[in-house]
Amino acid sequence: MTPAQHAHLCAGVALIALLAWAGVALASSDGPEPCYRWSLDHRAFTGDSALPFLSPGNDSRTNLQFLIVDAYPRLLRNAKLVSSEDEKSASTMMFWRWDLDTAFVRDAGSSVNRSGDEEARKATSLADGEGSRCISFESGKQAFLAAVQADPSLSAAERAELTETRNQTVPACSGGVSHSSESHANLASLAAKDFNTYLQGAKAFYEGAFDEAKIRFRLLAKSENAWVQETARYMIGRTLLNKAQIGAFDSFDQTGEPRASDKASLGASETEIKAYLTAYPAGRYAISARGLLRRIYWLGADEARLSAEYGWQIAHLTASMDVDDLVEEIDSKYLRAAKDQSHEPILLAVQDLMRLRGSSRPKFSAADIEAQAPDFAGHEELFAFLKAARAYYVDGEPDVALRLLGPPQSGPSYLDFSREMLRGQAFLASGQYQAAIAHWRALLPNLAQPWQSEAVELGLALSWERAGTLNKVFLPETRVASSRIRQILLSHTAGPILLRMAVDDPKSTPDERNLARFVLLFKEATRGQYANFLRDLALIKNVEAGQAAAFLWRGASEPYQCPALKEVIGELLANNRDPHGLLCLGEFVRTAELDAFESFRPKPDELGGGESIFPGEPFSRGELYKRLIADPSTPDRERAYALYRAINCYAPTGANRCGGTDVELSQRKTWFNMLKSRYSATSWAQGLKYYW
Repeated sequence: MTPAQHAHLCAGVALIALLAWAGVALASSDGPEPCYRWSLDHRAFTGDSALPFLSPGNDSRTNLQFLIVDAYPRLLRNAKLVSSEDEKSASTMMFWRWDLDTAFVRDAGSSVNRSGDEEARKATSLADGEGSRCISFESGKQAFLAAVQADPSLSAAERAELTETRNQTVPACSGGVSHSSESHANLASLAAKDFNTYLQGAKAFYEGAFDEAKIRFRLLAKSENAWVQETARYMIGRTLLNKAQIGAFDSFDQTGEPRASDKASLGASETEIKAYLTAYPAGRYAISARGLLRRIYWLGADEARLSAEYGWQIAHLTASMDVDDLVEEIDSKYLRAAKDQSHEPILLAVQDLMRLRGSSRPKFSAADIEAQAPDFAGHEELFAFLKAARAYYVDGEPDVALRLLGPPQSGPSYLDFSREMLRGQAFLASGQYQAAIAHWRALLPNLAQPWQSEAVELGLALSWERAGTLNKVFLPETRVASSRIRQILLSHTAGPILLRMAVDDPKSTPDERNLARFVLLFKEATRGQYANFLRDLALIKNVEAGQAAAFLWRGASEPYQCPALKEVIGELLANNRDPHGLLCLGEFVRTAELDAFESFRPKPDELGGGESIFPGEPFSRGELYKRLIADPSTPDRERAYALYRAINCYAPTGANRCGGTDVELSQRKTWFNMLKSRYSATSWAQGLKYYW
């Protein structure tokens, strides 16, 4: 499912802004950058930030996809879940994004041949209201012409006339008028007449004359042509369904709702479709017919039979089926709206994972899940995992989760991987950092599916960060392979030693090196390490001006006069309380648009949320201005500019853009009056009209 809004900001926003300043190339995007939580504990729906294992926060389609893949290893000998994202777009996503990255790839050696009515299969398998009955018009035409050519009992003249008649037929689904030739002088044989009867039934069907179409198709029950007989049999059920769903879709957006009023036609359609499947269990339209059954149950608001039909379909997947379409359909037509829990184990497992989200009410208790034991018969390992996950996510009892998980088990399935990820999460949550580290390191060597290695490395980095041994993420013998993980830690947690190590390490990527250099210089300049800043700035060599431009700031003459940044830092090195130097440092941060860099801190359970090793406090222009305004030793000119800038922190919306603790409107009014009265001669007082 897709949420209306993400519920929180995240590390990705601050990191992306920083990377841009550091000269790191970012992937282009058609919209605002999404937010991602670099944590293994996704207790709420996280939208595009899906994890590569079963998790409550994942899109339900992702979890369903994993479980279906596990159920069909024979279909996946030469296939796997793949991601279309690469390192170029690494800063704009976390792991999975359903619409791009969870594509099911069929066995590359198989021939994907969806026989029969392809467009009808698409329309019915998704069970959506979009499109119309005419979606099958072109493919039906090709199938009809192929059948005509294949029938040896037809004369050349009959073939020509039937072909011409079909080619002249135009659907009336979009307000047009269906028409075809009514001259049948050359149709003498019984086979030709049957084909013509089918054409007249199809014409009526595409015009919406369903009763007439049904009569025509029924006349062909004993046709000697196998294609005509089977297709007419299938079309009876489809015709009745189209009749039953009249009025079931909103005329504005064609969104289907389970509100079919013609229950008689709906029931008759089910009877005919089941009769077709009995007569042709592996027929040309068997896949489509099963989709039509699901559509019937959905339109009839029959959740129990719809769920059972999905369970049957999952248990009978073939290489010729589009699993992505099936997953989309299950999610949109069942999982999102189901009022009751399924009794199909895979569907029930996905529902249970949704119930583990923190916003779910009422609480999903141990008794609730134990009552599901009969539904998980034959799926005991999945049931055990769900019980452990419930204890972890709902009760917050990692020790209980560890007990329910049992001993570690290696295996290639997503369930196997999910179980071992949960074990590592439980070690980490219970403070068993060394056990967590040993567990993650044991998992790493034999991982094959996309993003699994990075997920394990995330657990390893979180464990080292919490254990106070963050340097192991960067040391040659224990270095994690994920540059994204290293960059987040460099941005938020690393101290000067690790940042310098990343700058000098030949194994660092160019992006990582630029980021480390940027963070080092920025934090030295803004946290009082002025001598170190001047020394490290002098060590920069062979760096393009664009990547180091932020620290080559040449100062400003308006609205406040400042020398180059290097000279500003020199002033502060001589006197770290110098008002002019501090205000110019603020001007550098303001004009470089770097206020947001340290305004965000990852949450404690997120990567980078541990205690920062870098000494000093995060810089805030807002707090700087407050101190200068309150300090009686601040010269009048500097206090006036501090007042001007402090008020402008809230322009133009009243929201604080300078960091630090927000200032009430009444205090901003006091500052405004002070500037206007005491420092009225300054250009800043004269130009300021509001205090927002």
